[in-house]
Amino acid sequence: MKLTHYLFAFSFLLFFAFACGGSNTTKETTTKDSLAAEPDPWANADLTDESDPFRGLSIDKKVDALLDSIDIQWYAWNKRDDERNADVLALTKAISKLPRHNKVLLDSVKLMHKTALEKKLTQANMNQPNRIDEYDSNMLGMIEKLARLLETTPKNRQCATCQDLFIQIRQADELEFILRKDYDDNVFILNEIIDKEKSRLDTLGDKYKTIKKFPVFAII
Repeated sequence: MKLTHYLFAFSFLLFFAFACGGSNTTKETTTKDSLAAEPDPWANADLTDESDPFRGLSIDKKVDALLDSIDIQWYAWNKRDDERNADVLALTKAISKLPRHNKVLLDSVKLMHKTALEKKLTQANMNQPNRIDEYDSNMLGMIEKLARLLETTPKNRQCATCQDLFIQIRQADELEFILRKDYDDNVFILNEIIDKEKSRLDTLGDKYKTIKKFPVFAII
């Protein structure tokens, strides 16, 4: 009799295990079928570079827009750079009128300012080896010395013009990265088009056939 009970219990356990296993298998199959049936959400996605503000335009319109933007951005950087150099000159003149200023430091700033004007960056010379680094190094050193000159001049706080000019110089320096990056972003796009789509550009006429790659500040 006991054997009968054992056989019954064993049969029940086998049935339960089979039922559970079958249920799991059914669930796994259903899940796989469900996943396979779901549409791919990226199937029709636009894979164009979203960082390109001119995406969607025909190649000639895109190049025209890029050229216009590069001209505007270069003008903005160049204008701000000229204004900064003019402010440095005006500040050295204002400090020179204050008593007990550091004449040696003032002369050093004036010399660096002269170098900044002589080494001014243009689209024609930016590709010269170390040209940008030399200009930036001189500009950074000049502004640091200018700050030290202003701080060590006893009556600098009484010179409102001095304070205003130095604030403008600092603001121009802080804006430098943004102006250069805006320019570089569009130059990178245009230069890539010239590299990859040269054959297409050649069919659009002389204007597009003769376009040359632009130099960059290399702000990444």
